Order: sequence, then structure tokens, then C-alpha cells
Amino acid sequence: MIIVSTNPSYADGSMAFRQGAHDYIDLENELAVLPLKILSHYDDKINKSKLKDDLLNNYHLISKNEKYLKVLSHCEKVAKTNLSILLIGEPGTGKEVLAKYIHVCSPRISNKFIRLHCSSYTEEALEAELFGREMEGKFELANNGTLFLNEVGDINEATQVKLLKVLDTKKVSRLGSDKEKMIDCKLISSTSKDLYKEVIAGNYREDFFFRINSIVINVPPLRERQEDLYDLINYFLNKSQKEYGITINSIDPEAKEFLYNYDYPGNLRELKTVIDRMVVLSVDGRITKDGIPILFNIRKEITVPKAESYRSIITFKEYKKESEASYLKWVLEQTGGNVTEAARKLNISARQLFNKINEYDLKK
Repeated sequence: MIIVSTNPSYADGSMAFRQGAHDYIDLENELAVLPLKILSHYDDKINKSKLKDDLLNNYHLISKNEKYLKVLSHCEKVAKTNLSILLIGEPGTGKEVLAKYIHVCSPRISNKFIRLHCSSYTEEALEAELFGREMEGKFELANNGTLFLNEVGDINEATQVKLLKVLDTKKVSRLGSDKEKMIDCKLISSTSKDLYKEVIAGNYREDFFFRINSIVINVPPLRERQEDLYDLINYFLNKSQKEYGITINSIDPEAKEFLYNYDYPGNLRELKTVIDRMVVLSVDGRITKDGIPILFNIRKEITVPKAESYRSIITFKEYKKESEASYLKWVLEQTGGNVTEAARKLNISARQLFNKINEYDLKK
């Protein structure tokens, strides 16, 4: 909405903007630029609508699932506020996509969406990324826009204290500098950890936790979105064919049965990886059972040994330790000792896998 006046005043202009006007124009002095301002206003609306539509199409946020539809509805509502938002859910459920969706639904859509994966940095490097040193940090870059902190549960206590100060004062100073800069950004955080338990256990600051979770949105795992599985499979199948330049004409029954009955513990991320593998390993445009992930086949073949095959009765803890060590050793062999790749396939962090390697003495 654009308000045009032949006798403009500060009071009328202020009232116009409070009522939602996009601009307030003095007709006598700005007649020449009026058409340009009107076009700019509608171009802005079209561009914002296109950004939202592109996000929906590119990431397939359209859903038939009641839980996920409620999540989308909550995202749209909280986007209009400046409250801090915490997205919780298993790895691979698409929390970053939802953070972007909140951004494009918000009044900040014309400004930047800045993301930071907190678990990818050491303490010192993370603080440099957040607050900046010689160059702008993420807070400054996200000024007037949205800052998304992915895996906020991995931030250590010292950094939590510094972040809390920034969030409370809305001022940030670069590392090594006393000069403060006012910042205004919408904070969206995500975690796959149970931060309630971490707070109770004393592993996470309670004051920081409550500062980042004014609104909590629980993102359901893929296994709870069965209504969406058919559309998601087709979406990623089309995306993969375009990406790799391979046309798929058919899917063998065994491969199809796997696709629609597997529980996808890695959620959307795993679904995409599985379909990429199937497309790449297809034969003459046909997806065969050879595309089924090797780990799934191994799990399917595992059976409970007969009682007489056990050497002796041991505690369940000892049995679990032996079994876990044996399986991790096998996975590492399959990846040629590549810890990063093995961790990705196991859906755990490389740090967790290194700890297990040390615990079970699997270094060799």
C-alpha cells in the first residue's frame, strides 16, 4: 500500500506507516517518481513471493502429514515476531530448510540469512566466526536479517556466556576490540540433542538455554511422515536424475519395496543419499536391488546366534561392547579406514567415532 498526499505532514506519514503503508509520497514534489515507486513496490512483493515459492519447490516443504503441517504453520506464525526460535529434531530432518522458510516468511526476507554450523569449529574458531576479528563476524553479517546457529547444543560454556551477553545487550564487539556495534537480527537455533537433559545434568547453561528457546518447534522424523514418503521419493528421484544426467524408466520390485518400507534413521538426508546411490548404480535406466545400501543388507542378514554358539555367559554390557567393537571394525574396513566417511555412514560425529576407536583400541 502506498499513501499519496497533496498536503503531507509528519503526523499523517507516521500514521500511514503504522497502518501498514509501504511508502508515503508528497504528490507535488514526487510526482515524477511515483510510477517508479509503485513498480518497485510490486516488484518487491513479486520477488518475496518468488523466494517463498522457490523454497517450497526446491525443498519440497509441501506436506500431507498433520504433524509437519502444524510445524509449517508454527513457522509462519513465529516468523512475524522477533522471538528466538529453537528447532529440535533428529539429524537430517531438514531443520535448516525450516529456518530458511521462517526467514522468507518474515519481514526480514529482503536481508541476509546467515548460517553457522557450530559443531564444525573449535572454541576459538567458533568465536571468531560469530563475533569477527579483522573482518565482520556472523552477527554483523546478519544485521537486520536472520542468524541460524545449527547444532547449538555443541557450543561450549565459555562461548555460551559471550553469546548470552550479545543477545541481552544487542551489542557485539569483535575479538580483541572494545568497540561495540548495535545489531538487530532474528536468532534461529537448532539441535539434535535433548538440551533439557543437558541442562539438568549441568552440561549446558540454563540461562542461555532459556534465552534461545522462546519458541520451540519439534520437527518430526521421516518415519512419522509416511503420507509424504511417495512425494519425497519422487522429488529426490527427479532431482537426482537431473543432477547426474541419468534417466530412470523403472524400479525393480525389491528396490521399490525397500524404498517404501525402510525406516530411514538418517531421515531426509539419508533418503536423498539412498536415491542418489540407486540412480548412479542403475542399469540401462532401471533401478535394481544393487542400489540398496550395503549396510541395510548387512543388518538384514544379522540373526541372533543359537544358545550353544556362545562361549560363556557374560554381562549384557560386555556383550554390547564386544558387538559394537566388531561392527565398528567392519565399517572402518569397508571405508578403507576413512573415519570421516565411516562416521557419516554411521550417522554419528567423527569425534564420537574417534572416541569409540580409542575405547575399543581399533587404531590399527
